[in-house]
Amino acid sequence: MLKKILFVISAAIIITSCVSSGKLLQEGRYNDSITKAIKKLRKNPSDREETAILRKAVKLADKYDLQTIQSLKLSGQPSIWETVYQHYVNLSQRQERISRLPNGILSRINFKPVNYMIQEAYAKRKAADYFDAKGVSLLNHGDRFAARNAWKYFQKEAQLFPDTPGLNSKINTAIQQGTSRILFTVQNKSHQNLPKGLKKRLKKLNFNKLNRQWLQFSTQFPENQDIDYVVALNIRNLTVSPELIDRNNFREEKKIEDGWKYVLDKRGNIKKDSAGNDIKTPKYHMIHCSIKRIHLTKSAQITGTISYYDNHTGKLIKTRPIASQFTFDYRFATATGNLHAADEKSKELLSHPPLPFPADFKMIYDVSNALKKTTFSYLEMDSRLFQ
Repeated sequence: MLKKILFVISAAIIITSCVSSGKLLQEGRYNDSITKAIKKLRKNPSDREETAILRKAVKLADKYDLQTIQSLKLSGQPSIWETVYQHYVNLSQRQERISRLPNGILSRINFKPVNYMIQEAYAKRKAADYFDAKGVSLLNHGDRFAARNAWKYFQKEAQLFPDTPGLNSKINTAIQQGTSRILFTVQNKSHQNLPKGLKKRLKKLNFNKLNRQWLQFSTQFPENQDIDYVVALNIRNLTVSPELIDRNNFREEKKIEDGWKYVLDKRGNIKKDSAGNDIKTPKYHMIHCSIKRIHLTKSAQITGTISYYDNHTGKLIKTRPIASQFTFDYRFATATGNLHAADEKSKELLSHPPLPFPADFKMIYDVSNALKKTTFSYLEMDSRLFQ
C-alpha cells in the first residue's frame, strides 16, 4: 500500500513538473503555478511571461483563501476554525515564499506584504478551543466509542498547542474510557480434576503481542475498570494415553572379506598368471548380529472450546472447538553379536540411547504449551470481533 501511495505522489510530481505554470494557472492550481513560476524566475529573473503568471496566480490564490475564510465566518459554525486557520497558514506561507524573491521581481508583481499573524493566531486558538470543547463533550457521553472520537479531537488540539494545561490528562482519560478490555479465563468443564497449576499455566499468554490501541487483553483487571468482553477457554477433556512399547527382534548378517587364498588347479598346484606370479583370491565369511528394535509411544491430548462473550449483555459472540496433542515417539535399538553386520538403519537406532517414558506431568506440560500456541493464534485471528 505504501509503495502505491509513493508511486501516486511521484507520478503527480512528475506530471506537475511537465505542465507549464500558465496551464496550472488556467486549471485553478494556483499554488502549483506559483511554485513553477518562482522556479523559472530564479533561473531567469527577467522572464516577463512568468512574472505576469506569478502576479496573477498570487492574486487569485490570496483571493480564494480570503473569500473562503469570509464565507466560513458567515456560517457561524464553531467547527469552521480548523479550516479558517489552515487558510490563514496558506496566506502566511505564500507571503513568506514570495517575500524571499529578489526586489526587482517583487516590484514587477506589485507585491505588498500583508501580516496575517494576528488572524492566524486567533483562528488557531479558536480551533483549539473547539477541539477541546468537542472532546470534553464526547467524554461526557460515557461511551467508549465517543471517547475514541474525543481522543481524536484532543490529538488535534495537541498538534496546535501541545503544552495546554490538563490536555494530557484528558487524552489519558479518553484512552481509558475508549479502550475495550477483554478478560481471558480458563474454565474446567471436564468433570475431572485438572493437574495443579494447569489453569494458571494456560493463562500465561503473551498479551503484549495482542494488545493494541483501544484493545487490551488480560487475565485480571482492577475492580474499578469495566470489562467489555470475556474469552473463556473451556477444558472439556484431558487424557494421557498408556505407555506403548513395540519390540521387533530379528537377525542381520553380512558377508565380509577375511584374508585371501591361493587359486589351485585340478592337480592342487597354485595357478600362475602370465607374469609367473601366484594367483590369489579374496576369502569371505558371514557375520551375524541379533537386533532388537524398540519403539516407544505415549500421547497427551486436551480438547475443549474457546468462547467469546459480550460482558455487558452476556451474549455469546462466537465459539469454536480447540484441541492440541503432544506425542512422545522414540525409537532405539540394542544388539548382540558382531555389530558390523547391522544395516544403516539399525546402526542409527543403535546410536540412540535408551530413554524412559516421560512422566504424565511432563506430557501435560508439553501439551499445554501446544494449546497455548493454538489459543494465541485464535485470539489473534478473532480480535476483529472486539470493538
